[in-house]
Amino acid sequence: MIVHFLYALTALFLGTGCWFSIRYYKTLDALTDQKAYGWLLAGFATQLIALVSQGLETGSAPLDRVDGILMTLAFSVAATLVVSRFKSVVPILISLFLPLVFFLGFVGFLMNLKSEPFMDPHLMTWGMSSHIFLTFLGFSNFTVSFGVGMVFWIQEGQLKQHQIKSWGFRLPSLEILEGLTVFHLGLGFVFWSAGLVLGTEQAYQVWNGFPLWDPKILGSILVLVIYALFFLLRWVLGMRGKKTMTLVMVGYFLALFTFLGVRLFLTTQHNF
Repeated sequence: MIVHFLYALTALFLGTGCWFSIRYYKTLDALTDQKAYGWLLAGFATQLIALVSQGLETGSAPLDRVDGILMTLAFSVAATLVVSRFKSVVPILISLFLPLVFFLGFVGFLMNLKSEPFMDPHLMTWGMSSHIFLTFLGFSNFTVSFGVGMVFWIQEGQLKQHQIKSWGFRLPSLEILEGLTVFHLGLGFVFWSAGLVLGTEQAYQVWNGFPLWDPKILGSILVLVIYALFFLLRWVLGMRGKKTMTLVMVGYFLALFTFLGVRLFLTTQHNF
């Protein structure tokens, strides 16, 4: 019951922050953005306490249950937003992604009393838990880089056409947006790679081999290839702007399909 109360408290904090983040679209007021961020921090703290409490209660990381996966994914996106805030204050980021964090946290709260383990809890070793969590962090950073990249795309288009909307003047400069995109893409690349390495080790232990042609594994590798190409074009050939942002979009949609679509449309040995 304590865990469920913490889940409820998390949903309440994130829901309040979500209201302020949506209100920011109407007011474009810096104080409203600060309130949204404050509630995000409160929800982030209770998320952490809830996940630790659930782990202590069950004796393993709560990643063998739907509610635990949703809350961990919400926590990963929230952590990415907090790190991003330290990097550069871009109010539009909170407004873009706090509703997503709230949705994941709220559904996790609703599932908490009904969710049952969907895999053998004994398989949820610390190695497996770390593999999943690092993959979540990688995907969360890819998601934020995609969002910032989309804002960059819109802002650059407005500047080139000399048709800047009134709200466009409140957006950060292209330099800041591009820098944040690269920053989160770099973090996502590191976390995704680390998750893939740990996943490889777990595959050898659980499946007694490494099924390279499993769609999730193959997709994960291709995502890294696309983003490696992005960094190559940017740092070696000096390409900037929409040309490289296209790779950000392509890489993210592949990561999204690998993360969610494979289970729906293809056959994989993964349980999630």
